[in-house]
Amino acid sequence: MTDIVTVKNLKVIFNEGNEQVYAVNGVDLNLRQGETLALVGESGSGKSVATHALLGLLGKDAVVTADEMLYGETDLLQTSRRQYTHLRGQELGLIFQDPLSGLNPTMRIGRQIGEGLKVHRHVHGRALRQAVFAAIEDVGLADPALIARKYPHELSGGQRQRAMIAMALVMQPKVLIADEPTTALDVTLQAQILALIKAQKAKHDLSVIFITHDLGVVANIADRVAIMYAGKIVEVGTANEIFYHPQHPYTWGLLDAVPSSDDQRDQLFTLPGTPPDLHQPIKGDAFAPRNPYAMPIDFKKEPPLFQVSPTHFVRSWLLDPRTPHYQPPVTIQKRWARFAQLHAEQTNDPVVESQQAGGVPV
Repeated sequence: MTDIVTVKNLKVIFNEGNEQVYAVNGVDLNLRQGETLALVGESGSGKSVATHALLGLLGKDAVVTADEMLYGETDLLQTSRRQYTHLRGQELGLIFQDPLSGLNPTMRIGRQIGEGLKVHRHVHGRALRQAVFAAIEDVGLADPALIARKYPHELSGGQRQRAMIAMALVMQPKVLIADEPTTALDVTLQAQILALIKAQKAKHDLSVIFITHDLGVVANIADRVAIMYAGKIVEVGTANEIFYHPQHPYTWGLLDAVPSSDDQRDQLFTLPGTPPDLHQPIKGDAFAPRNPYAMPIDFKKEPPLFQVSPTHFVRSWLLDPRTPHYQPPVTIQKRWARFAQLHAEQTNDPVVESQQAGGVPV
């Protein structure tokens, strides 16, 4: 598949008075045509900042640098504010985390959904009303004429989120960035919104970046998953590789935070401590102070990206061939066993344990 978005060595520093916050610290990212890429990590890991840098939405206090930042053939580093406005209006869609902050409380829903069509496509009158009603109906809201007349506070949480999705999709963008779109919703509404995004992606041939702190949310929606920690991507792979063949201890912790229906569940792998202070450049591996598997080198030198497969990369010294043999948590061993079973069923070729990679199946 062709890459529709390419980002290399993205860095974002915020100036806060006399201090600086190193929010994004060298992110490499690519989004392929027609895929859903999930960007997963704790609050403050840099997920939203990285994508907002891509969209040109960061304020004047943000210093954005990158070796490369492309949308198709368009160099976003050389894009003017006017060109960015055009791209966001027509080709790059965004669903905000909180509909109440993303919607204007003083403007009717229909007017907000139609604003982009008026400004960028010069659609007016009956054609505009029909397009707005169609967009509202397309996201599963009954009686679009009634919904269009309402203000945001007159809608339920689920209705507001659907209205936000209609706003993002009415211009038929090529790329949709969904920034924690299910965070404030209950489990039932979460499932409905996820199903809606998945259906709209298929219908409109979208490429989607789905941002979340919850790996469980992306289990049935993502083609690939990138795990972020302290402004860096520490693991990236296909959804199957991340869920059943995870290699980074931070990913292990995120997976064990996902609720399970297994009554016989083993002791969970928990992560002690908190994310690092990003007001100072980090020496070594940012995850080292929280990593039960940390070695002396973790505190001295940042690990490179190690390749596990053609699609799976991990930033951890555990993948170095010189690393002594280690035993991952039981819950993760079970995931690895399931991955080996799936691999064998699909290829008739068992996954081989590599002692040179610290006992990690590769």
